[in-house]
Amino acid sequence: MKKYTLVFALVLTGLIASAQTYKYPPRNEVNKDSSLKVFVDTLKAVIARKDAPALLKLLSPTVTVTAEDAERKEDSHNNIKGFKEIYAPQFPSSKVWKNLETVIGLGGIFDSKLRSQFVFPYVMGMSVMKGGTNYCGGCGECLTIISPDANVRKSPDRLSANLGRLSYDIVKVIDEPVSKTAGGNSDNWTYIQTFDGKLTGWVRNDLTWDICDYRLILEKKKGKWIINTFMAGD
Repeated sequence: MKKYTLVFALVLTGLIASAQTYKYPPRNEVNKDSSLKVFVDTLKAVIARKDAPALLKLLSPTVTVTAEDAERKEDSHNNIKGFKEIYAPQFPSSKVWKNLETVIGLGGIFDSKLRSQFVFPYVMGMSVMKGGTNYCGGCGECLTIISPDANVRKSPDRLSANLGRLSYDIVKVIDEPVSKTAGGNSDNWTYIQTFDGKLTGWVRNDLTWDICDYRLILEKKKGKWIINTFMAGD
């Protein structure tokens, strides 16, 4: 994982391990800061209205929308102009509105080191430590099940046999035995295995979250919360 992206891989407490299985149940720490709560409520209202001018006013002038510019220390996209070019919030049909609604809906957490930063969704704090390193430190290595009742199917089909159910588990992404699709992905499904190896099968992508999926980072500067980052990818 790129050095820049590591800032999003927060090391947090709360990971539950039992018999070599890992779970990361929902967390939402918005109410721990009254000013943050006001900001998030305002942002939710803006999203509900799909109010592009109001959304742009909540952005940092140097809002991060792509890691590539940050790696090269360029400013071609990581600013409000770049946000508008990439996400086109002026169009009600823009996916930015649904993506923002989704990540906020999952709940968020404070950065364990910087109380002035808050990250949506909470699953950005997921980690599985092995030998002192985060086993799930890169894109597509692990997924967090974001459902309390996710079916694991024998085949990538909702009508396929149900092999078991997962509830907020962290699972490994593996290659499907007869598939040549990179990362084990097949349409809207991913082939996974629990860490204890007892359950292997297909889960729907909309019931999972990868560390490199969309994340929203808020930052408090001079007593005021702003949107510091909204991006996906490594």
